[in-house]
Amino acid sequence: MPTLTPKTNVLGFSNAYHLLRRTTYNITKPRILEYASKTPQEAVAALFTFTPPDPPSPLNDLGETIVPTVANPTVTEQEVISSWVKNDAFWWLYCAMKDDSAQHKIAFFLHLLFVTDDNGTHWTNYDYKELLRIYANGSIKELALKVTLNPRMLSFLNNSSNHKRSPNQNYAREFLELFTILKGPQIDTGNYTNYTESDVQEAARVLTGFTFTSSVQSDKKERLTTIDPDTHLPSGHVNVNNHDTGLKIFSAAFNNESIVGGITEDTIMEELQNFINMIFNQVETAKAYCRRMYRYFVSRDITPEIEDGIIAPLANVLKSNNYNILPTLTTLLTSQHFYDEEDEIAGDQIIGSIVRNPFELYLHMFTLLELPFPLYTGNALAVNRMMSWVVRSYSRSAGMLIFTPPSVNGYAGYSSSPNYDKNWITTTTLRPRYNNTIDYLINGLTYNGHLFKVDIASFVKDSGYFSNQEDADTLVTEFLQMMFVKVPEGERYIYFRTVLLGQLTLDNWKTEWNNYKKTNVDTNVKIVFNRFMRAIIKSPEFQIM
Repeated sequence: MPTLTPKTNVLGFSNAYHLLRRTTYNITKPRILEYASKTPQEAVAALFTFTPPDPPSPLNDLGETIVPTVANPTVTEQEVISSWVKNDAFWWLYCAMKDDSAQHKIAFFLHLLFVTDDNGTHWTNYDYKELLRIYANGSIKELALKVTLNPRMLSFLNNSSNHKRSPNQNYAREFLELFTILKGPQIDTGNYTNYTESDVQEAARVLTGFTFTSSVQSDKKERLTTIDPDTHLPSGHVNVNNHDTGLKIFSAAFNNESIVGGITEDTIMEELQNFINMIFNQVETAKAYCRRMYRYFVSRDITPEIEDGIIAPLANVLKSNNYNILPTLTTLLTSQHFYDEEDEIAGDQIIGSIVRNPFELYLHMFTLLELPFPLYTGNALAVNRMMSWVVRSYSRSAGMLIFTPPSVNGYAGYSSSPNYDKNWITTTTLRPRYNNTIDYLINGLTYNGHLFKVDIASFVKDSGYFSNQEDADTLVTEFLQMMFVKVPEGERYIYFRTVLLGQLTLDNWKTEWNNYKKTNVDTNVKIVFNRFMRAIIKSPEFQIM
């Protein structure tokens, strides 16, 4: 029976690499080696030490601040910039790539729980992303309330148009069906076990009257006039005249609970909190979040044994901690189960069982190969172009437009049962996934004077990550150990060694390497390494983590 029994011995290289792949977008060999000497408890504590992003908000191509915040209300932009630019997404990707912690990985998980898209103004998009980042170290339950008042969400699911005289059930339905308790088996017409159609109607009544001022979308400075005191982010507000003040009575799924309608701003907010309390008091809500957490961080496969031994007790941890995510994640990520050490064959089911999403593929490749990036504040144009024209554009070709899922149900790789992450690999997405990655970095891309190019020969010679470069077997083994979940064996290992060597013998390689080391002329070894790196990045092994 799978359990949450803690793993307490040091991680070692393989387990440290597994933990970093699953919790961060920033992986380097020194970080793997650093975490290899830690216990899971020490490693997770380090990963859960969060710092604010740097810079704290997006920049335009001239490096000017474009989003005023409570902490920094003065913008410096002089460039004429459209409200619809995606600088917030480029900034987020850069910060995620530089982040040593699990903060951005958890924030993206929260995006999957409370889906919006990036089709608002860049400042409302930023406010939404920052809300997620803040609650990466907070309560999902509290986030459910905050996101309900988030202007991007109010607009996205039309709840700003939900009035007592013309109710709009859109947000109420998605709040139950996709954001919180989720559907159970349909046991009767309009009865989904966990809630009913009448519950959707009553929820829509609770949610009437919440809106935002037009300045939130039209004026990025004026949006700061309505600020949430906890997050210091712009928030919606209550229009008392548009709120349904009547008694709301829910079904047997919620023990026929009644919620008294508020008649003032304060009592309406109390009503909203009581509604959220009612949903989050259900054990099934906690289980629904833990299943999604498990599929995001551990594995797509939830067997009856995992349901009983992992999901149910994990849900108890989540619920007893007021839905604070870090204690629950700590329990999961420090368990023997996460490292697949509960049976006779360690690491055979969980480690390497998840397909990387498209933008994760890029950020892991960039950091593992230490692709030179300029400082964002020093060359924002180059960073914006790289994150726009390469990461965001090619991720879209590979089936994932970052922060803009195809529907409120999210991305197929996280929401479409039973394959979940396997959905990243399709006949449509496989070719762009392979063809739009390493070739561009080998050939080099120059944006605003900065060359984004991987020089594998110099990397092997100067990084200090390889113990004996003149020995082809040692070099291949150490490179594959750094890039793959595990070093392939047998014919598969021979394939990669053959790709490296080509027509060279082991002695020929030794000669070529020593010539390069002596002369620093990389003409011959560059051909070898470029061929080798293409084989690695375009292999099935690099698609998984």
